[in-house]
Amino acid sequence: MPLKTYRFLLLLQCCLLWYGCAKLFQSPIDADTAFRTKQYNTAAELLTKQYGDEKNPLKRSNIAARIAECYRLSNQNQAAEIWYNKALEYSDDPELTFKYAKMLQSNGKYEAAMKLFKEYSLGKPTERAKASAQIQACRQALEWLKQPANYKVRNLQGINSPNSDFAPMPYMDDQLVFTSDRKEARGETTYGWTGKEYSDLFVAKRQRDNSYVNPVQFGDSINTEYNEGVVTFTSDYQLIYFTACGSPSVDQDDYCQIYLTHKNENGKWVLPSILMLYDTDTINVGQPYLAFGGNQLFFSCDAPGGFGGKDLYYVEMQQNGKWSDPRNLGPEINTDGYEGFPYISPDGKLYFASNGHLGMGGLDIFVATQDKDDKKWHNPQNLKSPINSPADDFSLVFEPFLRPEIIDSIEQIGYFSSTRAGGKGSDDIYQFIVPIVKKIDTPITVVTIPLPPAKAPETVYMLKVAVKQKLLADSENPASAIIGMGAVPDAIVQVLGLDNESLISKRLVANSKGIVTLQVEKETDYRLAASQANYFTQTNQVSTKGKANTAKNDTVWVQTELVLDKIFQRKEIVLQNIYYDLDKYDIREDAKPTLNTLAKTLRENPNIRIELASHTDARGSDKYNLTLSQQRAQAAVNYLVSQGIESDRMVARGYGETQLVNRCANGVECPEEEHQQNRRTTFKVISTSYQSPQ
Repeated sequence: MPLKTYRFLLLLQCCLLWYGCAKLFQSPIDADTAFRTKQYNTAAELLTKQYGDEKNPLKRSNIAARIAECYRLSNQNQAAEIWYNKALEYSDDPELTFKYAKMLQSNGKYEAAMKLFKEYSLGKPTERAKASAQIQACRQALEWLKQPANYKVRNLQGINSPNSDFAPMPYMDDQLVFTSDRKEARGETTYGWTGKEYSDLFVAKRQRDNSYVNPVQFGDSINTEYNEGVVTFTSDYQLIYFTACGSPSVDQDDYCQIYLTHKNENGKWVLPSILMLYDTDTINVGQPYLAFGGNQLFFSCDAPGGFGGKDLYYVEMQQNGKWSDPRNLGPEINTDGYEGFPYISPDGKLYFASNGHLGMGGLDIFVATQDKDDKKWHNPQNLKSPINSPADDFSLVFEPFLRPEIIDSIEQIGYFSSTRAGGKGSDDIYQFIVPIVKKIDTPITVVTIPLPPAKAPETVYMLKVAVKQKLLADSENPASAIIGMGAVPDAIVQVLGLDNESLISKRLVANSKGIVTLQVEKETDYRLAASQANYFTQTNQVSTKGKANTAKNDTVWVQTELVLDKIFQRKEIVLQNIYYDLDKYDIREDAKPTLNTLAKTLRENPNIRIELASHTDARGSDKYNLTLSQQRAQAAVNYLVSQGIESDRMVARGYGETQLVNRCANGVECPEEEHQQNRRTTFKVISTSYQSPQ
């Protein structure tokens, strides 16, 4: 028996006994530990008591901000909004203002959110583009709410509870399996993340009116004391894949994994076993969906090397009956945000949830199509209102078949989950119906209308961006000579209109030549940001202002290029033109432009952490040079902090004369030019996974 399977079975047999012992001997948990281990509901309770006891207004503000974070991370948006507001009573932190605005946006308060995003951009001018993107998202959401799509949406009152009910999946033609942490879930303890029960799988039977009632536990061998949910079945319903997370441990993270089980000869589900898609169990893997006859399994996970927090992947069944290595769905689908809940519809389209693409506030549901030639997924489109809302909307699925009596009046029936206002609980399951719109034949009357005079064609403005990289003589040495320029295929290019009336906020993927094109607005400034894995993000600004169509052409092209620098981890890069006066460590005016450029790079790459180093030549004592170089390195770090870079993203290191780049050691006569080569300021990337503590 595989070790993982054995551990899982042992957990099933021992969890009740373990819980009884753990409850007796468990030491009281503090707020910091509760937050670190993602017991956000517990942390919020402990911090709320601290807030009530604290008299210092500034400390109360900091505690309120942490409480707001607990509620945000546990999807309690109304409570989070209240506590962000309390936190801002005695705080002028721009990032707190931004988080409060995002919460207002998620609660559908778009006008108030836009005012705060504008306030944020004034308090932090370097983040103007970040605020502008959110303002445009709010405007777009208001437009979508005014013109909802032709869907009829209703809450499935018969199966929703005051707790979370989500991730519906049709089962056996007339049933619906879903995930819930309602009181009927197994287990005697509560889940610290939510303060509710651990989630289980439930099933309900469909009624004649398409409603569902009286849900019951699904599968005696599947639900445990901990979290189970988000299922997918083979077409004959004999095999099930589902997500499971949790263990008796209270002081460490529990990773989610995909499990599978099958029915025995009596139609009962046997004990599940784990599906190991990676060589480690310290990656969160879940939300599986079987597609294309069971030959592909889609899922969401946070494996290293992805584009953001969680990405969508798939594995393919091989001839030997084993799954292939996981493959990322690529930059058109995955963003630096969250992607999850994949589903392939009967017509072969990919539906998924994301907060990284342009949406209405929280998670939105998107649909993408697959190219027949390259098999890649392209062109994700927001489903808009009423499927999407300001809150989290996710886990959309369709009924595979329609009953004969409704097939003439209904085009599709489906289900999705949402935390929108008006539901019964935190997450509710909704049903949507797409009616067939019948055409009404009317008599045709022919009327001759004189044509108006032909108008001159309106000028079209097109943006063309070429994303390039430097080709080095030694591809592994950042100091080697540049021998040319090359394209960066699949680079992600963000195009954002900076003017108040602009509605352009696009995320494009470069073609094989590193090129993207986009129709843009006239008389508008645009911010461009190009990124690619293992490269520094690069930004630029272009404008269509003053680009009058003097040549009387139908199209005016605005062209630019962005050059990406490769990230060489732990390899030294010299910062040119940083000099110090003799025996001094003050930052001179002629050094500031180079440091300003470095500050810009760090702002554009918030996950980068660097070592900033200073080196001297060999003249002077070793001890003196070591001290002077440390002071110079720290002065450079201090300057970057003054430019808004977090101090814990940088390490100041003075090497003195210990790392000379030439022969000019102690006692060796050298010309001044060679001594200057040793007097250098450098930086090197020491981490690409920095996370701000805020």
